[in-house]
Amino acid sequence: MTKESKEQFIADYVGALATIVLTRRDDLVITAAKLVPGIDWHVFIQREDKPMRLFFGVILRGVDSPMTPDQANTFLDTSLEQIPGVRKFAYPVCLMIFELQKQTGFFSWLAEPSINDGEAKLIHHKQVNCVPLTNEVVNHVVEQIVVWYDAVESVPVA
Repeated sequence: MTKESKEQFIADYVGALATIVLTRRDDLVITAAKLVPGIDWHVFIQREDKPMRLFFGVILRGVDSPMTPDQANTFLDTSLEQIPGVRKFAYPVCLMIFELQKQTGFFSWLAEPSINDGEAKLIHHKQVNCVPLTNEVVNHVVEQIVVWYDAVESVPVA
């Protein structure tokens, strides 16, 4: 297998694993982020009770050897340096890395939605902090994003 074909295989496999994790929720729709450098996907949260489109960006990475959360942090910190404009997002963006042998994933925020004193902010992390990617983590991420968009929506326009 050539280096290019191995990289493509890993990218396809990582995409399949991430799709499985994210689409366990019926309200998430994945689209390719073709026009945004560094972002692999935009994930839309389908909410009929919201007048605006809620979405977040996902950067995907994969490795073919077993990995701990600390090793994932080191790997992602190194690979992020190669992505242009990676710290300048105006919407929530997360990182997902999958270890292919065990088919396990890790999650970290890059641009984390936050509410401070009722004001919506994005915390742009300088380093990743991976946690195991579980259904509970995905549920918390979606709720965090919905609350953030609620705060963004409630800001009066002058």
